[in-house]
Amino acid sequence: MNTRGLVQSAPFNNFIVGVILFNAVLIGLSTYLTDPSTLGVIAAAEWVCVAIYFVEIALRFHARESTSAFFRDGWNIFDLVIVIAAVIPASNGIGPVLRILRVFRVLRLVKTIPELRLIVTVLLRSVASMKYVTLLAAILFYVYAVIGVKLFGAAGHPMQPYFASIHEACFTLFRILTGDDWTQMRYELAEAGKPLGVFTAYQVTWIVVATFLLVNLIVGAVINNYQKVQEIEEHRSLAPDTSERRVRELVSELDAILRSREQAGSTGAGGAVGRS
Repeated sequence: MNTRGLVQSAPFNNFIVGVILFNAVLIGLSTYLTDPSTLGVIAAAEWVCVAIYFVEIALRFHARESTSAFFRDGWNIFDLVIVIAAVIPASNGIGPVLRILRVFRVLRLVKTIPELRLIVTVLLRSVASMKYVTLLAAILFYVYAVIGVKLFGAAGHPMQPYFASIHEACFTLFRILTGDDWTQMRYELAEAGKPLGVFTAYQVTWIVVATFLLVNLIVGAVINNYQKVQEIEEHRSLAPDTSERRVRELVSELDAILRSREQAGSTGAGGAVGRS
């Protein structure tokens, strides 16, 4: 089996998934333990996992179609960053950062499991295509935040802590959007003896606009991109392999077929001459 066949085989990928899961368990286990000797054993086991990652990346690089194609793949760049970060000495105050990067090794599961990789691709594509939805959301947040500051941000108003400034009002609107105990604000206003009509209309219209409009726009964009990415993946799986290596293999196979036919033709012609 050649290198490309090895890195694309199910046993190889299953082995890498097992190593990533094992590494994830070690990282989680190290947060519970304090014994230096046990932590040393876990650290040694993690270094074995890192060595396996290096071998995997080296094999995938050897099996590449081209160097540029290898580095155009964002997942390969992600793997290189995570693995290289594991061998950087934890000095000059970057130790905590490197310890945090250890956790990101678990995210390598996303690359090795096609279904997870598809979901992440959909999310990234959705983020790139939702710029106008984001712009609309920013405008609506700003408009409602200004209205909230003008209506409820005056000194002495019961809602003043929630609408004291634009950024505080935006956080309050985000709280209402997530449904985080937003009714408590209305109860506080009622306990203070203030009229509820204006604030109720403010909350209800924001919930209708934010929850039913913005959230559904985002969900619709994600679903639309999910279908597009599925179609792209299906087309890619059905499309013939046109890489340079595969073309050379086909040319070699065609040359072998032509040579065998020429040999068979010459042998047949020689037999016919002999019979005559």
